[in-house]
Amino acid sequence: MKRISWSVCQLLLAGGIWACDDDGGVAGAADAGGPGAVIDERGGLVLADEGFGDGASRLVYLEQGWNPAETQWFYHADQGSTLLPRCVLLNLEQPTGQGRFLDPAYLVRFRFLNQRPGPGNVHGLPVGFAEHGDHIGLTCAACHTSQIEYGGVAVRIDGGAAALDMDGFLEALQAAMEATLADEAKLGRYLDDAAEGPPPGMDARRADAKAELEATVAWFQDYNRVNDSATKEGFARIDAVGRIVNQVIRLTSGSENSVEPNAPNSLPVLWDAPRHDYVQWSGFSTNAGIGSLARNAGEVVGVFGQVKVEAWQDELETLRPYFSSIEAQHLTDMEAQLWRLQSPVWPEDVLPPIDRALAERGAAIYQRECVDCHAIMDRADEARRVRAQVYGVDVIGTDPLAAVNFADAVIPTGLLEGSVTPEGGRFGPEAPASALLGTLVIRSLFAQPTALTAVSLYANRYGLEDQEKQGDFTPDSEGAPTASYKAYKARPLNGVWASAPYLHNGSVPSLYDLLLPVDQRPVTFKVGRWAFDPVKVGPSQDGDGPFVVDTRIDGNRNTGHEAGTLLSEDDRLALVEYLKTL
Repeated sequence: MKRISWSVCQLLLAGGIWACDDDGGVAGAADAGGPGAVIDERGGLVLADEGFGDGASRLVYLEQGWNPAETQWFYHADQGSTLLPRCVLLNLEQPTGQGRFLDPAYLVRFRFLNQRPGPGNVHGLPVGFAEHGDHIGLTCAACHTSQIEYGGVAVRIDGGAAALDMDGFLEALQAAMEATLADEAKLGRYLDDAAEGPPPGMDARRADAKAELEATVAWFQDYNRVNDSATKEGFARIDAVGRIVNQVIRLTSGSENSVEPNAPNSLPVLWDAPRHDYVQWSGFSTNAGIGSLARNAGEVVGVFGQVKVEAWQDELETLRPYFSSIEAQHLTDMEAQLWRLQSPVWPEDVLPPIDRALAERGAAIYQRECVDCHAIMDRADEARRVRAQVYGVDVIGTDPLAAVNFADAVIPTGLLEGSVTPEGGRFGPEAPASALLGTLVIRSLFAQPTALTAVSLYANRYGLEDQEKQGDFTPDSEGAPTASYKAYKARPLNGVWASAPYLHNGSVPSLYDLLLPVDQRPVTFKVGRWAFDPVKVGPSQDGDGPFVVDTRIDGNRNTGHEAGTLLSEDDRLALVEYLKTL
């Protein structure tokens, strides 16, 4: 194929030509994405992963209450994340060779879900990537859209738990930029494309492009260094709260004060999230009032949003806003759309049909063993609501590190020391991480009153009011370093079959394994494949896998949650069969 510039190639993509090869060549629809590529009407693109055997000949979506336009908007709506300059990402080559970093066949290794170019996604970015001005960032869809594969069919699940390797992706970006700066030929190709334009001014554009690349790689080197941990996240897990705390630290006192993000969490599902009174694994975030918008704005801070932090000294300045990249109205619109998202139903035309007699037997076991913590939810009931069932780490017995880290996180206030808090007090030299995050979020939202008004009206409309948490939580434990405060939340299990791996930290691979006594659960297991095991209900453990979870490491412990673990083998299988029906 004849080589053309990548920017021209992208224009051709937007015009209906579906793929460019590694050298900037143009491919027609017949060979879009390479041999075996599968494209569906919602823009999905499925490629085989040569390393571990994942791949499919057909791609389907489940009926979850969204139409194709709503799905695609959710995938690429701008939330305000500014991961790196658009010019860098579009022109960057892989760490080795001349292949483009955005080549779908390369992104498969991180388990991103590829999309073809289309309206709202002219560059053919994967699910969960969005443009913000001259930058490209991430959206919640990257971590909360999943896929399973069985019998040659790929099933996309909106709001599901992604199999993503975010840490590996960010490290690969750094390696690619470092390789570009270190290799004269690679750098020359990058600058040719990045500085494309008329000959006058070419030298200046090349110098600017190189300076931008150098600044970007310096940022990634610092970010990846301070977010490194002995407890590796790997695939399908991320210490999102720890990384958010480190972004708050970066914005207030400097990355040298960062904490180790050593408590990876499984990526929670999004269906019914707006209908919960409290969210997050430890139930610390309320949906009442402006809670949903504040929670989502905090997520943007964590995924590379920008906030201009100011140290207000005068109490009259308390309500002055921080200017940020947060797109509050988009966040409000996304939360509203999530109200219509339903949990997925086990697809019996793709996966083996459910044994209804066995599932009926399992339903009785569920009522005896599970329902006190995991209420039954009718996915189609418009009035459905979820009351948080919160249990202390000493009660539930699961790995305590994630809950302990957040409850105990006290960090330097940095440039905010001595300044006025939003409540009218003053910051000392240190403060709870939650207080600093809340300050950044609420003052950023002050700059967007329309979104604040909209989310308040929305909360009133749906009756989202403050209320006590259920379980063993007590009001006087809020904010206190007690076992009841260091807690995890039990949620309804509708769609649980599509949310492996299990427990808050993803330390158990399947529903079957979760019902085993703790000493019989797998000590190590593989994650990162889309191949699905419909018997045990979780990622297939056949063959090799891209990452092995070791449950002997702090943060990865597979202890606790012992309800149902004393069942007979027949009862265990019956309960698993019933869980498929939820």
